[in-house]
Amino acid sequence: MLKWAGCIVAAAGLSACASASAPQIAPQRLASVESDAEPKEPADPHEKFNRSVFESNQDFNHKILYPAAKTYNENIPEEVRDRVTAFATNLSEPMVFANNVLQFRPAAAATTLGRFALNSTLGLGGLFDVAATQGMAHQSGDFGQTMYVWGYRESAYLMLPVLGPTNVRDAIGTTVEFAAGIPAATLIPTQAATLASHVNIAGSVASPLSNLSRAEDMQTLEESSIDFYSMLRSVSEQKRQAELQEALDTSILTANPPPPDPGPVEPVMELVSSPMMLRKRQMTDVPKISGGTVMVVGPPTPVETR
Repeated sequence: MLKWAGCIVAAAGLSACASASAPQIAPQRLASVESDAEPKEPADPHEKFNRSVFESNQDFNHKILYPAAKTYNENIPEEVRDRVTAFATNLSEPMVFANNVLQFRPAAAATTLGRFALNSTLGLGGLFDVAATQGMAHQSGDFGQTMYVWGYRESAYLMLPVLGPTNVRDAIGTTVEFAAGIPAATLIPTQAATLASHVNIAGSVASPLSNLSRAEDMQTLEESSIDFYSMLRSVSEQKRQAELQEALDTSILTANPPPPDPGPVEPVMELVSSPMMLRKRQMTDVPKISGGTVMVVGPPTPVETR
């Protein structure tokens, strides 16, 4: 009995040691390897700083932006709001055209130039988007996008006060565009400079008003989000990546050449001679075959040699 009891105790001890020493596989190792096709979160190395700015922006949005957007959308007719949006868009077309040229996108530049000319004349100074009815869609084009085409690809996520989500590259591009608009009026005659200054003032006023129409959409997105900071970062990055990819696909510098035809059809040339063709070409040295068509069936008969 003592021997059996000792065996049972020893077996129980060995079983406990074996179970204690068994390796524990982490759950993440059982998961599949992350695919490159899956969307990745934008690089956010300054998340702590960005979240602090985000909280300040949210306070501004709830106290000022959302109430102003609600008042604007409820008291201004939709037709008037559409005219303000079209006017602000038309004022941005020259800067879009310049960036289309810098990005070597000739089709986009031609479309933008045509839109500006058509909307500024038939569209009554840009109040009506006549070009859109003719199939000329508004093109993307800014200096941040230009730097992306030139090779400045990776850029950290950045949250700016009041302006909201962007990245370091696009923040630099916005600063360059703003600085370029300041001395532009000094390079042209006085009357044109006065006109340009009025256009800049009108654009600076119309752009925020046109953005008020979309502020309620952002409020709706906030109310349906658990972590609005992450949601806003993801949505803004996806929209921006679509614009950047469009520039790459349409730029002469970066566009991929069209793939070769997998099944090209080689042209087949068939030479046909007819009496009419021979008479037309005045070819008299072609031997004539009389007696119809001769068809030989079977192997040729060997010629006897002597």
